[in-house]
Amino acid sequence: MYTTRSFVTIWLVRTVLVCEIKVLPRFSTAYCIHPIYNPSSRAIPVYKPARHSCTTSQLFVHHHVDIPDIKSNEFPRDFASSGAWGNYPILLRGAFDKEAQLLQNQSEKDSPWPSWDYLMDLATEPDVECRFITHEPSKQDSWNLQMGPIDRSMLDLPDNKDCSSSIKWTVVLNDVDRFHPELSEWIGKTFDMIPQWRRDDGQISLANAKGGIGAHVDDYDVFLIQMSGTRKWQVGKRIISTREEIESLVPDIEVRILDFWNRDVKEGHVESFTLYPGDVLYLPPRFGHCGTALSDGCMTLSVGLRAPSAKEMMTKLSYDIVDAVEGKFLDRYTDPELLSKNQFKPASNELDEVVKSKGKELIRNAINEMLDDNDTFDAFFGKLVTESKRLRLDYPIALGDMSHDDIQELGVWGNADSALEAVQSLQGTLYTAEGIVWAYSIINRCDETTQDTNQRVCRLFIDGTMREVMVDGDDSTTIPLIKRMVDERKIDGTFFQEKLSPQLLQLFKDLVQEGYLYGFHDPDELDDGE
Repeated sequence: MYTTRSFVTIWLVRTVLVCEIKVLPRFSTAYCIHPIYNPSSRAIPVYKPARHSCTTSQLFVHHHVDIPDIKSNEFPRDFASSGAWGNYPILLRGAFDKEAQLLQNQSEKDSPWPSWDYLMDLATEPDVECRFITHEPSKQDSWNLQMGPIDRSMLDLPDNKDCSSSIKWTVVLNDVDRFHPELSEWIGKTFDMIPQWRRDDGQISLANAKGGIGAHVDDYDVFLIQMSGTRKWQVGKRIISTREEIESLVPDIEVRILDFWNRDVKEGHVESFTLYPGDVLYLPPRFGHCGTALSDGCMTLSVGLRAPSAKEMMTKLSYDIVDAVEGKFLDRYTDPELLSKNQFKPASNELDEVVKSKGKELIRNAINEMLDDNDTFDAFFGKLVTESKRLRLDYPIALGDMSHDDIQELGVWGNADSALEAVQSLQGTLYTAEGIVWAYSIINRCDETTQDTNQRVCRLFIDGTMREVMVDGDDSTTIPLIKRMVDERKIDGTFFQEKLSPQLLQLFKDLVQEGYLYGFHDPDELDDGE
C-alpha cells in the first residue's frame, strides 16, 4: 500500500501528535472547517491587488469580467504568462493530464499522487490531521464535522454507499505531503517558481457524489487540482472582505459557510466550472468558492500558498520583545518638563496632543530601530516565514529521542557520522524532512576584532529556527551547497566532490542528529546511475 520511502516517513512520524493551528490558519478547503473560531486570535491578511495591476483588478471585480478558462500545455509558463497571479482566478485545462492518467492506471510506483486507498488508510492514522464532514445538500444548517482519525466503517454505512442518499460526505486530509515524499517532491518541482516559504501544505479532499464543504473564502492563494472524478466549482467574481465573511457565516454550525452565496449566484457574481482529472483552478486570496463532487471517487489536491500579514508580523514581534534586555523597546515615557524649578501649578489630567505625540514617538523609535537593523530583521523575518502553522509535537524526531531499538532499525542512518559517510560513498541520500519549510539568507557582518565589514554569514532557517555558518573570503563552496540543499531538499554524493568547510560539515551532522535530514538508500537509484 505504501511506497518504501513513504513507509519510512510514516514510521519516523508515528509518535507525532498533530495539534490545532498554532498561529494562523489558511481558510482553505480544510481550514475553513475548524470547530472553534476566534477572530481575535487569527491574523487575517487584507487582500491588496498587485501595484501594477490595480486598475485591472478593480475592473475585474466591479464589471464581472469572465474568469479565463484555457487549455494548458505547459503549466508554469501558461500560468505565469496569464497575469492571474494575485489578481484574478483562472482555470487551466489539462495542465496535469499525465499525473491524472498515471493515477487512473493505478501506477503507484510512477505516480507522484497518492491513491484513494492510500489516503483512506492514512485517514485512519492517529497522527494525521483529518476531518470527516457530512451534510444534506438541501439543508444549509445540516453540516456536521468530526475530527479524525476516521473509522473506515463510517464510510461503509448504507447511506454513504448510495450516491442517491441524502447524507453526503467529504474526508479532508492536511499535510499529506509530509507522509508521502513523492507528492512533496512533485509539489516542490511543479511550483518551484514560488519560494518554499510561501508554500503551505498539500491538502487532499475525498468525496462521494454531491460531497463538499460548502461556500467559503481563503486568505491565501490556492491551486485546486482535480486528481480523479469530477467536481463542480462555483467561483465568485468579487473580493469578499474579512468583515463581510465574519458577519455572514451560517450560525450555529461547526463548518464555516457563507450564508449569502446563493444570493451571489442569483445576482451573477459567480461563475460555474466542471473540473476533470488533470485540470487546475487558481484562486487569489478572498475570492469565494464552493466545490461539489459530481461523482464518487472525487479527489482534489489543494496546494495553498501562505503569506505573512502585518498583523501576524506585529504579533510575532510582540512575542520576541518580551525578553528584550537592550534597545529602544526598553525606553520609557519621560516628561522632564512636567515640573519646573521656578513654577508650580496643578497638573492637567488631559491627554493632550503633546502627551500622545511623545507616546507615538516612543513606539515609532523602537520599531524603526528594529527595522533599520538589517541583521535583526533578517533573523526575525526568516524565523517567522518558515515557522510551521501547526503545532507538531516531536516532529521531526531527533535521533537522541529515539529508542535503542529504533536506532538499530535505522542502521547507518541512526548515526550522523555514519549517515554522512554512507552518502559520501554513494550508498544513499539524505532527504529533508517533508512538510517543513526551509529558507536561507546571506548577510554581511562587521567583525568586531578585525573591523572587516565584509564578513559573510549564511543563515539557514528551518521550521522557525535559525542556524548560522560563517563564510571565509576564499570559501566558494559553502553558500552554493546550502543553496542546493534548500532548493533540491536533499544531500547526495555530489556534495562531497569538493572539500567541505568544518562548519558546513558540522551543520550537516547537526541536521541529521536533529531529524531535519533523514537517510534512505534505494538500490534502484544506484542501478539507474550505473
